[in-house]
Amino acid sequence: MTTVLTDQAVRRVPATAAEACRVVGATPAEVLAAVSATGDGHAYLVGSLAVGLGDGHADIDVHVVSTDDDHPAGGPVLAFTPGGVCVDIRQLHRSDLDRVLGRVLGGHPDHCTRPAGRTASWLASRWLNALPLDGCAPPLLTGEQRALAGGLLVSSLLADLTALVAFAVLAEHAGAGRAWYLCRRAGTAAWELAACLAGENYLGARWLPARSRHPRVAALAAVACGASSGADLDRVLGGLGLTRWGLLARVHLRTNPEAERWTLGGRSLLLVGGRRLVPRVAPLPATVAAAIGHDPAAVFAGLAGGALRWTVDVTGITPTLESMP
Repeated sequence: MTTVLTDQAVRRVPATAAEACRVVGATPAEVLAAVSATGDGHAYLVGSLAVGLGDGHADIDVHVVSTDDDHPAGGPVLAFTPGGVCVDIRQLHRSDLDRVLGRVLGGHPDHCTRPAGRTASWLASRWLNALPLDGCAPPLLTGEQRALAGGLLVSSLLADLTALVAFAVLAEHAGAGRAWYLCRRAGTAAWELAACLAGENYLGARWLPARSRHPRVAALAAVACGASSGADLDRVLGGLGLTRWGLLARVHLRTNPEAERWTLGGRSLLLVGGRRLVPRVAPLPATVAAAIGHDPAAVFAGLAGGALRWTVDVTGITPTLESMP
């Protein structure tokens, strides 16, 4: 069984931006000087340094949040401190935070819903761990916004986990050669969700070992790292209070709406992307759970080839961090 190595003595979550910047030999004043040319607003340290995960080679990730309606738009800006440390700067408006966090269903953090996308959850994870670079800056998120951000993270990770479990189990039942790899991917997604439930809400698989200090997360990770079958996933999901078949019923199938229907030699086909003809799956099971007892090989091929699309509905599911079964 794969073991998960963590060194609790190495990681120390910084209390201030000054402590975090010291890891790369910089000061908040130097970072603010690098940021000042990019626009007005309060600057916050939001990257791995802010949560005690970055090392001496890390970039300094900064979000500059403005209330000015004329704040500059555009992509990231790179600057450098006098010591040569890269400062990765992103300009935001206060309304951007409201727009991203408002994607939680009904504005209620306890509702696990399908998120708008991974970008929103990535941003939320950075904002939850932000440290002000300027002592006069207010907290980046209000208490209500922090609750919304936490709900968005859980819903996003749960949706990813549900989709990966469905694809992995479908591949296994279809006899696909690399089904074990898909099970491993699903296991890693469960590990990330477990870390988030334990309060380690800075997303990124790279940092998972360091985010597994909670005993239940470490126990789940030890199984997740070696997951290679649906039976292994049952154990992993049990550590989150979830079941495999419960998740499979949440993945709904439909014919690719962008594909063009063709009939060739009496065969019903779909033209995908304007260049590939693939078999049409008919009759089409409503969910992946139904597909397991129908024709899992055809449904798996349809998803892999683009004939099918799926949607994930995790409304009402509340994962919990439990002892491993």
